[in-house]
Amino acid sequence: FVHIKMQAADLKHHPHLNEERRSSRLAPVIVPDQAPLSGAENGHPYPKEYEGHLGGVLIKHKDILDRTARLAKLLNEDYGEKRPVFVCVLKGASMFFHQLLADLQLLEQGYTFEFLRAQSYVGDESTGNVKLSGLDYSLLNDKHVIIVEDIVDTGATLAKMIPILEKEGKTKSIEVCTLLEKRIDHERHRKEIPARFALIPKYCGFSIPNEFIVGYGMDYNEIYRDLKDIWVMSKAGIEAGGGI
Repeated sequence: FVHIKMQAADLKHHPHLNEERRSSRLAPVIVPDQAPLSGAENGHPYPKEYEGHLGGVLIKHKDILDRTARLAKLLNEDYGEKRPVFVCVLKGASMFFHQLLADLQLLEQGYTFEFLRAQSYVGDESTGNVKLSGLDYSLLNDKHVIIVEDIVDTGATLAKMIPILEKEGKTKSIEVCTLLEKRIDHERHRKEIPARFALIPKYCGFSIPNEFIVGYGMDYNEIYRDLKDIWVMSKAGIEAGGGI
């Protein structure tokens, strides 16, 4: 694995930190604050052991599929015959990743794919560290790489991951495609990287409010990945700590 520490000063000229790089064509679907939530009685079933843990559905499975198909079309328009390498960040992005690749197959888009595990933690310094494992960097040499994520909130891990992939993989280009982008209070929540260094994924499915969400591959203590919709956790579920 590669284990690297980066200072915020190293990120000032990072190409992924400029909000102007995402055009209106690439703008995500906005899920509004205080969006109405629906539950199992409206056709959103869940395992019975999750009873009381879920506050309601934020994004329906059908909407996820529709938006993923749109992202695949955008990627196909931008990459055409370039045969990009899609790198799935495990485990949370796996469901979105497989659906995205299936949609790209329907568009006759050529590609290869790899998997990556990323672990981040905060040490004595404010920017923290990131440890990457499970990827043969030589497979990225001189390739157009697209990192596939489930959700981007502070963007701290990605903002440090990308330079590692650029250096170790000697990539031709790197972009980020995420299903979700969380709208957060940057001044309060961006501890590892100052708000002005916020990472902006080029391809994004939905912009969501700052809610505790699970489902469609995303977990809380390794639970709830098996939900087909994206749910907001209830207070009781959060307090349970993912215990069932």
